[in-house]
Amino acid sequence: MGYAITLARQYKSEILSTDDLINEGAIGLMKAAEKYDVSRGKPFVTFAAPYIRRAIEKAIGKLENDIDVRSTDESLPLGSRNNFTLLNVLEDKNALQADATVEETTLTDDLLKCLHVLNEREQRVINLYYGNGYERQTMAEIAETMGLKRERVRQVRDTALRKLKKEAKKE
Repeated sequence: MGYAITLARQYKSEILSTDDLINEGAIGLMKAAEKYDVSRGKPFVTFAAPYIRRAIEKAIGKLENDIDVRSTDESLPLGSRNNFTLLNVLEDKNALQADATVEETTLTDDLLKCLHVLNEREQRVINLYYGNGYERQTMAEIAETMGLKRERVRQVRDTALRKLKKEAKKE
C-alpha cells in the first residue's frame, strides 16, 4: 500500500484529492495482486506499478471528461429535478470566504493591540510572517531579509507567539 501512496502523490489533480488518488491507486494495487504470478520471478512492486498508475490516470481522465461535457448549471445528479448544480460545488479559490474575512480582521485587530509586548525583531518577524502591513513571507524569506537563519526566525516567531498569547489572556 505504501508504494500506491507514493505513486498517487506524484499526481496532481484539481478534481481529485490526494486521498482519492490514493484510493484509486489502492484499487489498481488490488487488481495487480489478483493477477500477480510469483513463478514468473518479477518483483511485485515492478509488476504492480503500471496497474496503480493506470487506475489513477483512468480516474482522473474520467472525471475530467465528465466535467468537460457538463454545463455548470445542469442539475446533479444528471436528470434530477433538484436545484443542486455543478456551479454549487465549484470553489473560487481566489475569493475570500465571508467568515475568513471577519476572522482575519478580528485577528489583525487583536494582534495590533498586543504587539507592544514584543521587541522590534519579534514585531518584524510576526508582521512579515502573517502579512500584517507587508506581503506575507515564509520563514526562509524572512531569514534572508533579516540576515538570520531560518531556524532562528522560527525561534523568534515562537517566542513572539508565546508573548502574544500571554498578553491576549490578560485583556
